[in-house]
Amino acid sequence: MTDYLLVHGAAESAWAWGRVWGYMTAPTVHPPPLDRPFPVGQVVALDLPGHGSNNIARAPEVSAEECVQAIVQVVQARGLRQLVLVGHSFSAALLLQALGQLPQPPKRLVLLAGLVPGSQSSLLSVLPSRARVAFHITSALSRLTRQPLKLPRPVIRRYVCNGLTPAEMVQDVGRFGPLPVRVLKERFDLGAIKPPCPVTYVVLTGDAAVSPLLQRKMAQRIPGAEILELDSCHEAMLHRPRELAQLLLRYA
Repeated sequence: MTDYLLVHGAAESAWAWGRVWGYMTAPTVHPPPLDRPFPVGQVVALDLPGHGSNNIARAPEVSAEECVQAIVQVVQARGLRQLVLVGHSFSAALLLQALGQLPQPPKRLVLLAGLVPGSQSSLLSVLPSRARVAFHITSALSRLTRQPLKLPRPVIRRYVCNGLTPAEMVQDVGRFGPLPVRVLKERFDLGAIKPPCPVTYVVLTGDAAVSPLLQRKMAQRIPGAEILELDSCHEAMLHRPRELAQLLLRYA
């Protein structure tokens, strides 16, 4: 059976995968046939350090290496096998770094609008200029108020969750936590990426935060990556959970 590890984006946590997890683990027919093995084993949604249940007060100071080690440790602790690693947005770079530290190569790596910086570049450097300017302005305000840096709600509504209905936004917008400032500023040395497993990059065609054109450019930094499209805003897990679950189950 195929196991899955679902890794969230910045300011999110395992909650973002809840609907996708449900579609992936639910039987497709009822009652489920007892003579047919289910192709999916464990489906694990991880809280990275400084996110969700893992001490969000530390979010701004958490390092990329801490996050990478958390990914490796959960793979080992849960005994994940025939593993499909799935990463959203900023976690793409973390998963690419983690590949070389896993006990065995995963079955596949799937990246959703993944931020893939060039050599010795930061995650911030690949974002559109307006996003970088907004980050620096809100960072300055955060230092003045001594409050953790969060995405302003209008930004979440207009750019991150632009595909959600008003009712869905009411449910989800308030759940975004502090940003992992240190990880976003760190330089990644991905160099000549040579993943030890097949890679699928999913371009989110309705993404107002990271344009589809920019996503395609980053996907091309990964040699041999399969490029698929999903009609979704940046938060595909919230906007198109059923379709995303079906896409991921292709690799079971």
